[in-house]
Amino acid sequence: MTAAVTVLFFGDAREVTGTEAEDFKAGDTTELRRQILERYPGLGQVSFRLALNRVLLKEDTGLKGNDIIAILPPFEGG
Repeated sequence: MTAAVTVLFFGDAREVTGTEAEDFKAGDTTELRRQILERYPGLGQVSFRLALNRVLLKEDTGLKGNDIIAILPPFEGG
């Protein structure tokens, strides 16, 4: 089952895509990542992490309608 989600782009991902946000339809983050990289092949050269509803993802997960996915640059710190 696919869900309508909003993807927010930050840092280098925003520069590559030229947009701050875009809507996608996907069933899970694996499918979503594939769609994003097909639409914006330049993102394949950019390191990024995914966050789902403000929680950094450590593995692929299913999506629900109205989820917010953020594409974040790598970061360190404490």
